[in-house]
Amino acid sequence: MPEYTFRNKTLTNPRDLHPGDAFAIKVVAVVGYNWDWCAYQGPSSWGDQEVADSGDKLPEGVATRLFYVLADSGHTYRR
Repeated sequence: MPEYTFRNKTLTNPRDLHPGDAFAIKVVAVVGYNWDWCAYQGPSSWGDQEVADSGDKLPEGVATRLFYVLADSGHTYRR
C-alpha cells in the first residue's frame, strides 16, 4: 500500500496537489442543554474536546448526513 502525504486542507493550493496527497479532519458532534445539537470540524491532530470547543461549525445538511442518529433524535440543529 502506498504512503500518503497528509496535507493541510486550508493551506494547500489546488494547483499544488499531487497523486498520493491526502487530507484528514476530525468531526465531533455535541448535544446541547437546550434540546439542540451541533457538529464541528477541526484538524485530525486536535483532541476531541478541542474540536468541540474551537472547531468550525458544520452546515446542518452535512452534519445531519454524518450524525443521522442526532438528526432523528428530535433535537434541533443549533443555529
